[in-house]
This record gives sequence, C-alpha cells and structure tokens, in this order.
Amino acid sequence: MHLDKKKHWWEEEEDVHEKIFSVIEQLDDSQGSQGGANLHHLRLYSNRVAESLTSKGYHQQTDGERLRINVIRNVIDAATSHIATNRPRPQYITLGGNYTQRRRAENLSRFINGQFYAVDQYALSLRIFRDACIFGTGIEKIYEKDDKIVCERVFPNEIIVDQTESMLSEPRSMFQHKEIAREVALKVWSKHKNDIEDATLARTDDYSDDGVADMCSCVEAWHLPTNGKGGRHVIAFSNVTVLDEPWERDSFPFSIFKWQEAIIGFFGSGICEELSSIQKEISYLATKIQDHFTLSSGQLWAKKGSGISKGSISNAPWSVNTFRDSPPTLLTPQPINPMFLTYMKELRAQAFQQIGLSEMHATSVKPAGLNSGESLRVYNDIGSKRFQHVGQEWERFHLRVAEQMNAVAHEIAGKGKKSLKVLAAGDRGIEEIDFKDASLDKNKYQMRCYPTSYLPETPSGKIAALREMAQISPEIQNFAIHLLDIPDLDNIRSLLNAPIDIVDKNIELILEKGKFIPPEPMMNLDLARQRATLALLRAESEDTPPDRVELLRRWIVQIDELQEMAQPMMPQVPPGASPEEGDPGMPEPLLGSMTVPPPTQELENFNG
Repeated sequence: MHLDKKKHWWEEEEDVHEKIFSVIEQLDDSQGSQGGANLHHLRLYSNRVAESLTSKGYHQQTDGERLRINVIRNVIDAATSHIATNRPRPQYITLGGNYTQRRRAENLSRFINGQFYAVDQYALSLRIFRDACIFGTGIEKIYEKDDKIVCERVFPNEIIVDQTESMLSEPRSMFQHKEIAREVALKVWSKHKNDIEDATLARTDDYSDDGVADMCSCVEAWHLPTNGKGGRHVIAFSNVTVLDEPWERDSFPFSIFKWQEAIIGFFGSGICEELSSIQKEISYLATKIQDHFTLSSGQLWAKKGSGISKGSISNAPWSVNTFRDSPPTLLTPQPINPMFLTYMKELRAQAFQQIGLSEMHATSVKPAGLNSGESLRVYNDIGSKRFQHVGQEWERFHLRVAEQMNAVAHEIAGKGKKSLKVLAAGDRGIEEIDFKDASLDKNKYQMRCYPTSYLPETPSGKIAALREMAQISPEIQNFAIHLLDIPDLDNIRSLLNAPIDIVDKNIELILEKGKFIPPEPMMNLDLARQRATLALLRAESEDTPPDRVELLRRWIVQIDELQEMAQPMMPQVPPGASPEEGDPGMPEPLLGSMTVPPPTQELENFNG
C-alpha cells in the first residue's frame, strides 16, 4: 500500500484509525527484518524451532533440529542472576529546598518504593532484563487503570517505530500493536460494539483461525508534543477510533532497557546477537562429535576362512564360541580426537568471556583459594567492572520506571476523583503514603538509585562485612549473630537510629504541623539538644512560620530543664563543716554517670 505522506497521522481530523493502520502496515512491510531477527533470537534462547512470535507459533514448532549444547541460554541465565538480582531503589533529593520540600521528597521516595512493591516491580524487572538479553530491548509499560498505577511487560515485537526517524535519535511517534480477544474489547469499549465486531487483524502472516479465541488488532499510537503542543494519543481498531486525546507528556509511557545500544536505530543489541556465531560453531562441532561417536564402535577382526562369522558369535551367558586357526582380534579405536573436545571447551569459555562472565557464574562455584570475605568481595567487584555500563543502565531503567509512575500519579491526582495512596515500608513500620503529601514539581528535585542488597551471600563474606560495619558502629556487635541468619539491616538500623528518629519525629511535627510534644527524660537529651538547635538555625534561615520556630525554641528550653534535673545530686555539707565532715552515708556520684530523673506528676498519676 502506498502511504500518503502529505499529512501525518497526528494531523488527521477524521478517521485517524485508517491513517494509523496504513502507517503500521507500511512500516511492517519495510521493516520486517526486525521481526525475523526477534524470531531467530527466540529460537536460540528457548531451543524451540518456533513457527512465529505468536503464543501459538511458539508452542507449535516446525520440523528442525534443536541445539545440542545451548550455551546462549547458559550465558543469559548467568547474566540475569549476576546483574538483575540487584534491586535499585529510586530516591528523590531536593535542590536546596526548604523543610517542606525535603519532607515531600522523602514522602515521594517512600511512595514510589511502595508502588514498586504494589506492582511487584522487581519480579517484572527480571523478565524485562531477560527480554533485553534475548532481543536486545526490554520494555515495560506504565499506565493508569481504574485510578491505579499498572505496570506490564511489553513484548518487543509489539512496538513499531519508524527506523528512519529514529536512526540517530529518539522517535517522535510510537505504535503498540496488540492482538486482544474481541469479547474483551467489546466490554471495555461497549459503545463501539458494532464496529469492534467487524474489526480485523493487521498482521495476518502468522495468524491461523483454528483457535478458540476470536482475536482482533488494537493499535495504540502516541505522538510527542513540540514546545508543549501537538501531542496526541489514539487507541484504534481497523474500522473505528475508540480514544483520541491530547498527549502532554514529553515521553512515551514506556521504560526501556537495552543490553547494548545499537550503533544505528531504536532497538538494542542483545546477547543472542552477540553470541550467535559462537553458538553456530558449537552446534556444528557438536554434530561432528556425535557423528564420530556414532561411526566409531568396537570392531571384531578374524582371518578369512577361519569359520568365524557374525552369526557364530554369541553374548549369551556361558555361550561357547569356537575358532579354527586363531582367535579374532578385537579393535576399539578412539572415537574422537581429543582436540575436538578441547576446542569445544574453549568455545564455551569464550562465549562467557565475550559477555564478561566466567563459567563459575553459571554454576555458582567460587574460585579455588578465595575463602575470606574480603577476597570474595574483591572478586565480585572485579567481575562487575565488565558490567559497569550495563549496571548503570539497569539503575537508569528503574529511575525511568519511577518517573513514569510519578507522571501517572500526577494524572490520576489531576482528575480529582480520589486520593492515590500506597502502603510503604519505613523505619517506623508500614505507613500509608498519600500522593498529595508527596507531589513535587519536577524542577525541584533530582533522582538517584542505590541497591538494597547489603550483605554478601557467603558466610565468610557476611562475617567480614559485619566486622567492617562494627568498626563504624560498635552497637551493631550486639546484633551480629542475628544478622548472619537474617540479614535484615533495615530492622537493626531502625533500632540503632531510634534515638535519632524520635527526636527528628518531634521536630518534624513541630515544624510541619505545629504539633508540640514535650521531650521525654528517656531521650538522648544531648543528641536532642544538638539536632533541635541545628533544625532551629535552619528553620530561621528559611521561610518557616514564626509560630513554629517559637515552638521549637520552647522545646529546646524544656530539654535544658530536663538536663538540669538529670544532674547528679551533690551531698549536703552542714554550715561551717569541712567537706570531709559531710554525711558519711551519702554515696559519691560515679564519674560520667547520669541519673534518671524522678517520674513526672503525670507518670505518678498513671502508675497509680
């Protein structure tokens, strides 16, 4: 079909679905090699001679020979376990913001982390990472459904872009082609019932109508705005447009992870593409080895005319075999040259080395002689250097996911129907975070990632890590044995930070909500005095309400009063008597001790 280029699809005023379907048909015809490459790489990893990239085509295989030794799958699985098990946690930090902005940034970090657990993001990330290893590109879609944030894996073959437009830059338009059950489409867009019942498929090459489900093509199209104008979002079937709205975001609703950026074009390059030549050589060599083993077997040689034939030899128990002149000679030739096996082993090692792994990563075996925790951490650090660019891209992928979630949350909050809340884990337990308390302008913050895995997996590595941590914080020695079995550092950290947390909580309540909670004698009063003074100085330099600053001053004054009460009582000396003649029954105060003040009147009343 010839595509009319005089008018772009996002400029069409009527029947935009016709233009969109003609565009994706044109792009499919001109860029069909991408689908062929995806099918080839899928066959390499899965070791299935799949007919097509559809679910039915994947399970209904064609006649063909499978790989005898699938080194590609071994390498991809090892890379996934070595890199993708790292769980980057996005964190928002403000750019010189005041107390309210910093507090919102903390709430936003907890809100996004709560959303990560709500959608099971890290389990989904593993599948995205594997897609990137196989096809070169892993794609996650983040969108709103029923006023909730939804995340789903997108098969790379569903995404269609103009490769000419995205040769050296990001595309301005993107399409997602998805085959959905007609009955589902009728329920979602019931007012277009008649049109959807007649909707057809856009891709029919790999489709067969002998299945039970009745499928039709649904295409979602986006065009990014220019200078805040001209963006468009359309959902269409072959004969009807069911959604047409402006698109205000400057990005598509996808977070994309690529194993390696391609030199030219939108889609990335994966491990399958990188190791396809080595896999081909290994498969050829495995076939040769099998042929040699098939042809090489034990041989029995006898002198011609000796009366020994194949039928005269029996392997039955206690059988009697006779010969006339001389016994036959049994030859057992070597089935294969050892050079074949050596070359096979070198090819397998080269496949791992080319990606940056060792075969020990695939079998979870540590090198001989590495027994201490320090040596194991150095070894793992050296191994991760090869994946530094992949690891950095892995962190950026999760930052993009967080930003997409943030954008969708803004859209949901903009509707004003109801608040968007999520449960998030914090140092004070599980708390419910409302997005209205976490919303922050995009130009007011930066993002960064850090991993959530603290301790090594081996016992020696754990002990060495705990020893180093105990040098920083001696209090952690009390929990060292507990951490060897359950490395829950967040829980231990919350206990050790409890003196700081209770002080910060009271300061936050004063400055943020104007709620005054008097300091308690059981607090670390010196620490409370120090942090409250710093918070007071910062509050005075910012636009903090004066009444709340005065409340904080009052809080500091009460700390001073508690500290005076906590001073040790000196023995009373009668007038005119020397210090030596004081009351002998009064004990001397211990150096550096701090007595607990008597209970307040409220505590006395409470205790009865």
